[in-house]
Amino acid sequence: MNRFFCIAVSGMLMVLAGCASGDILSDSDLTVEALESKMAARVDAGGNYKKSKGFLFRQIVKIPQFLDDDLETMVETKMLLPDKFRITTLQDNEPVQIICSNGSKAWMADTSSKKLKVISGEQHQQLLTLSKLAIPAFGYRNIFQNIEIFRCSNDEGEFYLLKCTGRNGNIFHLYVDAKDFLLRRMSGKMKVGYGELNYDSRITGYVLLNGVMIPKITESVQNGQKQVVELVTYELNPTFSELDFMPPVF
Repeated sequence: MNRFFCIAVSGMLMVLAGCASGDILSDSDLTVEALESKMAARVDAGGNYKKSKGFLFRQIVKIPQFLDDDLETMVETKMLLPDKFRITTLQDNEPVQIICSNGSKAWMADTSSKKLKVISGEQHQQLLTLSKLAIPAFGYRNIFQNIEIFRCSNDEGEFYLLKCTGRNGNIFHLYVDAKDFLLRRMSGKMKVGYGELNYDSRITGYVLLNGVMIPKITESVQNGQKQVVELVTYELNPTFSELDFMPPVF
């Protein structure tokens, strides 16, 4: 599996199919719709995000290395709602991989080998799902085919647990803090090419930017590999061109 693809996924998630060990589940006192409403009020109280048409954010992804310095990359994500995006992974300020979609088509470009791959079918739909999860919009019912909601208690606190199944069978578990209604954890299992990606992401800090609560630091494990993602910049309604969502020409 492409290492930089996994790094890009970390950026999109900002953020192990199956509940966490020690989860105690009970009936929820809220519906999914009611929970989404409370989350929206907490994260986007002024409606700034709801009124925006796109955003740009940059994150540093750090991967610990044994007996060596951390591997550090920058991930820049541009998104024009509802379904156009461009994710650029950079090393030493130089792009090494670009994943982009104009809504109907998607591509992955390796800048060092100057190779371009078309992403289609199920993989394209997976990227669209991840891109929607990576933004502070609350339309889980429009993203997933099936959602079950529970109250959840474990060693980390009290949560609302959303067990979500995608249209392609991918599984996502979302843990929403029962006190402040912020998303605190997202775990899941998804098919990537001929392999499988298991991930578990915990949001350990939020920051208020442009009136929107945005994850500041996310710690994740992807197929056993630890990563720390830290937000650097976040902009609402930046100016984009249509070329931003098209692949590079080599």
